[in-house]
Amino acid sequence: MRNTRLLFAVALTASIAGLSSFNAYAQQYAAVDTTNQPLSNEVCATCHGGEGQGNPVVGGPSLAGLEPWYLRKQLENFRAGIRGSQKDYIPGNEMQASVARLSDAEIDDLVNTIAGWKVIENDHTIKGDLSNGEALYANCAACHGADGEGNEALGAPGLVERNDWYMFRQIKLFKSGYRGVHPDDTAGKLMRPSAQALKSDQDVNDVLAYINSLDR
Repeated sequence: MRNTRLLFAVALTASIAGLSSFNAYAQQYAAVDTTNQPLSNEVCATCHGGEGQGNPVVGGPSLAGLEPWYLRKQLENFRAGIRGSQKDYIPGNEMQASVARLSDAEIDDLVNTIAGWKVIENDHTIKGDLSNGEALYANCAACHGADGEGNEALGAPGLVERNDWYMFRQIKLFKSGYRGVHPDDTAGKLMRPSAQALKSDQDVNDVLAYINSLDR
C-alpha cells in the first residue's frame, strides 16, 4: 500500500508539473500577436517565400522584381475572379482565396512592400534550341519587347529573370483556356493566340530557353 501511495504521489506531482508546463507554453503562445505580422507574410510567404524568392515545390513563382503595375493587376484579377476561378485549377483557387478579402489599400500595401524586395537570381531549369526559340520569340516581342522588357500599355510583363518553370506553366494555361478567356481579361485575350502559336512543348521550351539567354 505504501508503495502504491508513493507511486500515486509521484504521478500526481508529475501531472501537476506537466500541467504547469502546458500552461506556461499556452501563455507563451497566447502572448504572440500574429495580427502584427506584415501583410506580405500573412498572404504571400507560405507559397512565394518570405522575400518573394518563390517556391517551385508548391508552384509559387518569385515575386521580387515583378512590375508593381502588373502585380497589382493580377491581385485585382484574382480578387475579382477574372483569374483563377476554374473549379479544377487548384493553384488558381488557392491564390484567389488568399486575396479574396483584400481591400484596395491592402493591395497597395502588398505591392509597395514587394517593390522593395531584392531581386534574387532564378535558376534556369529549361533547355532548348536557341535559334528556334529566337525565331518563335518574334511573335512575343510585339507585346513583351525585343529584350523581354515588357510593355505596361499592353499589359505585358517583363520576362527576363522570371521563373522559366512558371512561364512554361502559364503558357500551357493560356493554350488550354485556363487563362485569357474571361471577358474582362483584356491582356489575357492578347496572350492566348501567341501561346497557341507554340505548337508543341518543345516550341515552348525553345522560346523559354531564348528568354533565359536575354538576362546574360
